[in-house]
Amino acid sequence: MRTLLVLCVVFGLAACSNVTKETLGIAKKAPNEKLVEERAPLSLPPEFDKRPTVISPTGEE
Repeated sequence: MRTLLVLCVVFGLAACSNVTKETLGIAKKAPNEKLVEERAPLSLPPEFDKRPTVISPTGEE
């Protein structure tokens, strides 16, 4: 009996309009394409491939 009630509630919510789904927080919202900002592509620093110089505790390189 309890399982039948849960199934009825689930299917009832699935059949609701989008307004009801948005109110309950279960509707998917697509992003507004006009509000999406384009960003510049990422870039690497000019000397990214160089390894840092390691100095030993005695002061020698």
